[in-house]
Amino acid sequence: MSTARFILKRLMLIVPVLFGVSVAVFGLLHIAPGGPAAVLLGPLQNEQIIQEVRSQLGLDKPFYVQYWLWASSAIVGDLGTSWTVQQGTPVVDLIKSRLLLTFELALLAQLLAVLIGIPAGIIGAVRQNKPADHLSRIGALSGISIPNFWLGIVLIMVFGVTFNFDWGTGGWISPFEDPVANLQHLILPVIALGTARAAIIQRMTRSEMLETMNQDYIRTARAMGISEREVILKDATKNALIPVVTVIGIGIGGLLNGAVLTETVFNLPGLGKLFITAIARRDFEVIRALVLFITCVFVFANLSVDVLYAYLNPKIREDGGN
Repeated sequence: MSTARFILKRLMLIVPVLFGVSVAVFGLLHIAPGGPAAVLLGPLQNEQIIQEVRSQLGLDKPFYVQYWLWASSAIVGDLGTSWTVQQGTPVVDLIKSRLLLTFELALLAQLLAVLIGIPAGIIGAVRQNKPADHLSRIGALSGISIPNFWLGIVLIMVFGVTFNFDWGTGGWISPFEDPVANLQHLILPVIALGTARAAIIQRMTRSEMLETMNQDYIRTARAMGISEREVILKDATKNALIPVVTVIGIGIGGLLNGAVLTETVFNLPGLGKLFITAIARRDFEVIRALVLFITCVFVFANLSVDVLYAYLNPKIREDGGN
């Protein structure tokens, strides 16, 4: 199977995925208790006024009519306007204004995870059952077990309260205004968000390295007198990291989900905090748009990983990507 056909096959699978997610989210919000009308009216609400507001928002229409109106607009890039978060503001503008922060946070957390996870995994495999391996395994287990929001709170207490650093209590400064201050304010959120991802990458790398180092071609390379350093770095690591690429690629989407709690803890005005605010204020338009956006990130991250994986391992293309 050619690379073009492989990519086309993957692209065709995106449509049913996005359709299924959009229907599920729309349906769950449709049956959820409460609604934006009650939030908009506050203490002045009564049943008659609530019904009038629901009619103005189109919430009194049948489910399939509401879905068709929303989906037909979403296809052309119109995700509606905010009802309660920022009344009358296009949802696309709300997402754009917070996109830079969330992607910067996710990318830096992923970079931190890769820089820690891959070397730790390689060292753990090379030094199997030795103190370095035990230490890396303990670190990985701790990273997976500790919730990122709890770690974030601890980091704030240590650096923001105990040591009283200005950047230790959260907040955000655009990199276009002050790049140094921007990185300072993101240090703790990146650590809180990237620790668990680093642990996953470390465990995956160690497992693949151990399996690769027991292959016949590695034994042959050693028997030929090739140095151990060259065998590990050029032969074993190159082949062991192919499955790790999948974990790293789809990690971007997972980090966007983790950013919901991290941004809330550190008071960062990103997509995660917008999501929490939209849920609290029953802004269905914003919720639907954010879920669809995060789904798209997941889907296209997986597509990118599949293409890269097929490039690194042509056998995947020959099997049709199954």
